[in-house]
Amino acid sequence: MSTTVTVAQITFPDGLVGLPALTRHRLSAVPDSALYELVSDDDPAMGFIAAPVDNVKPGMTDRLRERGLVNAGEWVLAILAVHGEPPGVTANLAGPLVVDLDSATARQLVLEDPDFPLQAPVSEPS
Repeated sequence: MSTTVTVAQITFPDGLVGLPALTRHRLSAVPDSALYELVSDDDPAMGFIAAPVDNVKPGMTDRLRERGLVNAGEWVLAILAVHGEPPGVTANLAGPLVVDLDSATARQLVLEDPDFPLQAPVSEPS
């Protein structure tokens, strides 16, 4: 599913894993990239960079749909992080964000599956 978001207000009714009080967020596209910024309106010091999960692990959205975890029309993002020395970018595939832009709501899944690691290396596009 190809989705483009300029700016959207998103509510996570249950918050994020480990951050249940952070329910209101602003999702915006990072200019000139395929990335998105998610910043908490509840605590503007808390923010994340995310990528469409299929850009990180092609076919992941379809696999989650087959398992009944993602509905038609929902969009899946992976939170990115920088780790190690030298620094490398990883994606959290164990805790993807599922966004429904029509209802402006989202939820974070918790996947206990070795196919969806917490720190999946992200390779640069060739």
